[in-house]
Amino acid sequence: MAYQEHYTQQLLDNLRAKLLIMGSKTQQALDDAAIAVLNHDLPRAAAVLDGDTDIDDLENQIDEATLNILARTQPVARDLRFLMSVVRMVLDLERIGDESVVVAEQVTLSDKPIPSIVEKDLRALCTRTSAMLRNSLLAFQNGDAPSALAVSRYDDETAQMMVNIFQKLMQAVGDRTLEPWDSMHIVLITRALDRVCRRAENIAEHAYFMVEGVSLKHRRTLPQGWEK
Repeated sequence: MAYQEHYTQQLLDNLRAKLLIMGSKTQQALDDAAIAVLNHDLPRAAAVLDGDTDIDDLENQIDEATLNILARTQPVARDLRFLMSVVRMVLDLERIGDESVVVAEQVTLSDKPIPSIVEKDLRALCTRTSAMLRNSLLAFQNGDAPSALAVSRYDDETAQMMVNIFQKLMQAVGDRTLEPWDSMHIVLITRALDRVCRRAENIAEHAYFMVEGVSLKHRRTLPQGWEK
């Protein structure tokens, strides 16, 4: 029995390590994509595109490792919640990697830097998006339910950042100080960052479920005892 428990724990630890590596690579891809956009850094954008294969490979490895654990052991309680969280989380990480590619691609498709009219707002959105992902991964890594819950509440301020960017783009296009084609690059970047925020929320919810055994999906009220 002791051997089986040790073997199971070793499998779980290896899976956790792979997931954290995938999280780190995804965070790096997002941060590099943001830097590439803000600095119009073509080599960095190309590196994000090239690195997406590593994230995809890790997704396959984690899927295989998860199935192996389910087939060889009989996980219960927290271990089972951990595996369920991994299955969900790995999909969100892979999609964040894809969104980072979308952001980086816009850099390679445009020969102009970010329009000055939206640079401040886009920089703020990049910073917030990166922080949401980083905090959700830390909540998972540390088993920190309160931090996970804080990240999982997608706030109005983030949405307002998007609205500000779109309004300024529309005004610039209307004033003919910005070409519609150039504005589309910013629209696609902004929408990709918004989707990353949503995925980061999901990861935080998975972390909360892993720790507390309570699903936050589709909840309209906060868990009992939580205060702003």
